[in-house]
Amino acid sequence: MQVGKQKIYNNSFEGRNDVLMWDVLEINNEQLLKIKFISKNSKNRQGIRLAIDVGDGYIEVNGIANKGVELWEDTAPKEFICKCFSNEGMLSVYNIWDKGKGRQSQLLTSGMIVDAKENIYTYHCNDYGYDTNFDKLIFSIEML
Repeated sequence: MQVGKQKIYNNSFEGRNDVLMWDVLEINNEQLLKIKFISKNSKNRQGIRLAIDVGDGYIEVNGIANKGVELWEDTAPKEFICKCFSNEGMLSVYNIWDKGKGRQSQLLTSGMIVDAKENIYTYHCNDYGYDTNFDKLIFSIEML
């Protein structure tokens, strides 16, 4: 499995097969995305990582271009547009958090449940712990 080419599921939640640790969305070159932070239910800082992990490309946010970006719910606008340039057409998405000791992600009990409706993907995130409603961070990505 090559990172950034296919979704990675978290099989640590008994009885659930829909928890993603790492999502990969198919995008067009020069794809516009509307990112929206919907809610946060955690004392920890919450955010998302978006990246072009496969092939040549970058993401442009607020005039700044990088292969990957970390966007934090407490510092990013609640809603904004980014532009993705990708020759492979794949965008990596996963949740991140900070308990005060630096960015963390991809733990045994972290993950996202994705609700996809037409061109809008709504992510319900857990940072860590089995006792969860997947509401630590809720955000959406809309393909424009």
